[in-house]
Amino acid sequence: MEGYLEAPPIAGPGPIGQLAAIAVGAYTDIVSVIAPAEAAYGDWVSVEVRVKNLADYGIYIAVTGRHNGVDISFSPEYATVDPGATYSFTSSFRMPDSDIRLDVWSFFWTGTEWYQDDYDYVDIALKVTYEGTISRKELEHDGARDSIPAYDIPQNERGLVHIWGRNDTSVTQRMGIWWQVRDPDGRIVEEYSAWEFWPYTSPGDDHEFIGGRFYLDKPGTYTIAVQLFMNPDNQVVVDDYYGTLCTVEAAVPEPSFRRFGMTEYITA
Repeated sequence: MEGYLEAPPIAGPGPIGQLAAIAVGAYTDIVSVIAPAEAAYGDWVSVEVRVKNLADYGIYIAVTGRHNGVDISFSPEYATVDPGATYSFTSSFRMPDSDIRLDVWSFFWTGTEWYQDDYDYVDIALKVTYEGTISRKELEHDGARDSIPAYDIPQNERGLVHIWGRNDTSVTQRMGIWWQVRDPDGRIVEEYSAWEFWPYTSPGDDHEFIGGRFYLDKPGTYTIAVQLFMNPDNQVVVDDYYGTLCTVEAAVPEPSFRRFGMTEYITA
């Protein structure tokens, strides 16, 4: 463009707070920073920054950004912007494994150097799709273990439930559990809930929850209802199981006269 001097590449925002003597926003105005409110880990995040030329003559304008200590560049590297006009700069980056604040600075070229002029920011939340699986269920009874549902458990043994939850998301999650066991008459014999303690479960890994002991003292079918949770601040059920815990066999009573025997007889 006629009348413009070629500007060197923009170097970066420089230390925050150490701005040039010209007041912030004296020659440029970051009109808007357009970005998604949330993005999933690893997604491409597209950002558009619109900057207005406040001077009464054309100037070179450039934009830089930073999030989580990582500098990002915008395209074009710089642009010639007419007085009063607004220009759009774009960039994209991979969403990290956390919420971020994207800081954005505008610069203008004085003919000899770049001056950092205006500043704005946008917050982008990490979007998490909560996914998990009840990967394993076992009933421990008097030293033995069976997969749930278990069958033909001897009467009057004590039961202990073990449930494993798997983290199927791409980020570390804190998982929680709840279950309720009912006997053949529908009476609650155990109710258990817990959230795992730090360290939490990594992607693809399992966490074991262990309840309390209860008596399997009635013949028939015991049932269990299980829910696996994530996100304790706003609980999300990611998997569940409702069905048979085990069947219990009735104990065979001992004969009343099992020790009866004839030792001698007398004839009359």
